Amino acid sequence: GQYRVEGTTDKCFVAIFGSGQKWKVNLEKFECQCREWELTGLPCVHVVCVLIPMRHPWIEYYSEYHTVAKYVTTFQFMPLMINLNGDKIHCVTPTFSEGTW
Repeated sequence: GQYRVEGTTDKCFVAIFGSGQKWKVNLEKFECQCREWELTGLPCVHVVCVLIPMRHPWIEYYSEYHTVAKYVTTFQFMPLMINLNGDKIHCVTPTFSEGTW
């Protein structure tokens, strides 16, 4: 592809774009020089370029806050506002149970 990857240690790499621009990637610290990974909790393109040849499970490199379990925990008690017939607002609290996802 457009990136070439060079390893400096077992967990530290450099992703090099075709133009020569470089980004340091540290898999152990979950850091990339572009800072996107730290800000979003999702691997950036530079991290993905490192992970693809290693064939590591990507889920290990996502923030736990992007999992279904955390989503359910966050929103399990939040009522949903439903407008029926345009005249009344009804509040419904969804229930989540194991196996419904």
